[in-house]
Amino acid sequence: MNPSWKLRAQEPLSAVTDLSQELKIPNFAAQLLVQRGIANRQSAVAFFKPQQNTLHDPFLLLNMQAAVHRLQWAIAKQEKVLLYGDYDVDGTTAVALMAEQLALLGLQCAFYIPDRYKEGYGVSEAGIDYAIAERFHLLITLDCGIKAQGVLGRAKAAGIDVIVCDHHQPDDNLPDALILNPKQNDCTYPFKELSGCGVAFKLLQGLYQYLNIDQSALFQSLDLVALSIGADIVEMTDENRVLCAKGLAQLNSAPRPAFLAILALAKKALPLSLRDVVFVLAPRINAAGRIASGKRAVDWMLSTNAAEIADLAQDINTDNTTRRALDQEMTAQALAQIEADPLFQDQFTTIVHDPTWHKGVVGIVASRLIETHYRPTIVLTESNGVLTGSARCMQPLNLYDLLERCQNHLLQFGGHQFAAGLTLVPEQLPAFKAAFENAVSSALSTQKLKRQIDIDTELDFKELGSNPQVHFLRILQILEAFEPCGPGNMHPVFLAKNCMVLEYKVLKGAHLKLKVIQEGSQVPIDAIGFQLAAFEKELAVGVFIDIVFQISSNTYMNRTTLQLVLQDLCTSA
Repeated sequence: MNPSWKLRAQEPLSAVTDLSQELKIPNFAAQLLVQRGIANRQSAVAFFKPQQNTLHDPFLLLNMQAAVHRLQWAIAKQEKVLLYGDYDVDGTTAVALMAEQLALLGLQCAFYIPDRYKEGYGVSEAGIDYAIAERFHLLITLDCGIKAQGVLGRAKAAGIDVIVCDHHQPDDNLPDALILNPKQNDCTYPFKELSGCGVAFKLLQGLYQYLNIDQSALFQSLDLVALSIGADIVEMTDENRVLCAKGLAQLNSAPRPAFLAILALAKKALPLSLRDVVFVLAPRINAAGRIASGKRAVDWMLSTNAAEIADLAQDINTDNTTRRALDQEMTAQALAQIEADPLFQDQFTTIVHDPTWHKGVVGIVASRLIETHYRPTIVLTESNGVLTGSARCMQPLNLYDLLERCQNHLLQFGGHQFAAGLTLVPEQLPAFKAAFENAVSSALSTQKLKRQIDIDTELDFKELGSNPQVHFLRILQILEAFEPCGPGNMHPVFLAKNCMVLEYKVLKGAHLKLKVIQEGSQVPIDAIGFQLAAFEKELAVGVFIDIVFQISSNTYMNRTTLQLVLQDLCTSA
């Protein structure tokens, strides 16, 4: 697909120039900052050096006072407490965080991760059966529970108190529990986009404050929170930026043995960026829940036994290898199914279904299909006599709202703006397909989605400096200070026009390697376009092209240079 390019509105030159001069940075970097609402040195320092003291008061969360009191009582009375978490990265890190921290405060907790295949998403009947049979006094749900009115009602009726730590969109009817969720009505917490693990962290922060205990031990577990923030693709702004930045620093300065073991198997060395966390650590933790059991991931993260860590890391890495193979096989089958559908080209949505597909991989396959067919996508399989699957979509749509419009055809659903899970009976599939197609087409006003590359600003290579050995390093340092990047603070994307091709070649049959120069800069710059080999036929030495790219470093033979990572290109007008 050929994406469209959209240049963001450019900030006034006067504001950009003033900030550029005040911070002694290039205009393009000042433009990026002003676009992010940063207009002076004070706000720039706060952005580039996130501080713990800017975190919000946890007691601003609705029900926090009561939840802290209940948890403190459980510690004082040494009650039996069950931590119930979802099987993905956000849920398992939340369980690990809570178990680790409560153990430090003198309370050993049991934990329960549902079986993805037997129990499905959310708080299950089997999980509540276990809690009742084992006579737990307190149940804390983590990254789930906000839509579990029925089963949590059973727990309450059996005399089990419940604290719900969740960040998913609530319904009008809430469980009978102490609910911590910044998105619930009447909650005035100033930041709504915490991860599930982030909500758990706020509960612990409130507990530490209530007990008047130094929080340094709590902040040593921020590596888990950073992992959840990156994996769950929540907003990288406000409190999340602070938690993630401090968590990455903790991970790199004092990595837990579990992470070191899996990094060794993945042949990845420290330090890790958030991108490394998302593409190296997170998939392996997710693979445990997708292929075997999310409990394995929690055991691994919490373990201090070297032999156990090594064994669990090997198992989890093997799960990830299995997940990759299933991903490739199912994606190929789904694409073939789409190709065979004569009506597909006229549709606004993609819905594919195969009862034999592996339930743990359907979400990944949905994301893969969007790469080739840019439209809201649902991938369904069959489990325990019902259809179950994952949905993915993109801006400007809200997937939760779309599914809410189709809820008459669903047994249950839940999720976020861009990712969700759902179940339905097989007989409802035709009606649901029609309802979802209608919901999407109505939301888009009959105009299909087209992939779009959002560009922050146009860049003149002269701004990169004339001395690569000195100036390029400075540019890399400035851009690295924008990390951690994610929604709300994406990696900067640039446009450069009239770049002359000096050299080009294809690497490994798939990637495009270029050397380009722009008039007036006098400095040739290397560029790499991953999976862009198809553009080779449009190139020749001396041809002028416009390029959309990100800037990164490239280290080879102990020498680090600046490199452009191409997103797209076209011949200059």
